[in-house]
Amino acid sequence: MSDMRQPAANATALDTAILGREYVTSFAPFTVRRIVRWTECDPAGVVYLGNFPEYLISAAHLFRDHVFGNGWIAKDRRNGYQAPGKAIAMVFQSPLWPDDVFDMSVYVGPVRTRTMSLLVQACRADDGRSVFAGRVTSIFVAKDDRKKTVGIPDAIRQTLASYGEANPAPSTLVASLRDRD
Repeated sequence: MSDMRQPAANATALDTAILGREYVTSFAPFTVRRIVRWTECDPAGVVYLGNFPEYLISAAHLFRDHVFGNGWIAKDRRNGYQAPGKAIAMVFQSPLWPDDVFDMSVYVGPVRTRTMSLLVQACRADDGRSVFAGRVTSIFVAKDDRKKTVGIPDAIRQTLASYGEANPAPSTLVASLRDRD
């Protein structure tokens, strides 16, 4: 059995050094493996609730760096727009403790006129049990006036559509993130 803490086969030594506690294990679907550190936990040894959004957002940023290219935020500004966060949603399904290893797979969610969502399914690496399901929604705004929304550029829309067609979100992930009263 392979050690779950080994980096992706195509990772360089520098990648491993920089991303020691989180690294990409797959590009289809885009999957980030993360190892829980003791400092992310409360005195009882359970991950603090506030760390889960950071896990979610980190996976989304790594995904966007991959599909749009490193430095995509700077490129956005040069192209006349920015894409700050508008909303996140999460459903917690099981806890994590120090040294737990889990994988976050990223999928494309709804892409609307001015907003796009990424869906993330996190599962334990040892037994596949679901840890959380999450959604990160970004809104496209003018770089000079963040109160003015702009349409999602065609190139971004096409990139997301291509990835989404090749890597459809599991129906269980989509269902777990539906709004419920």
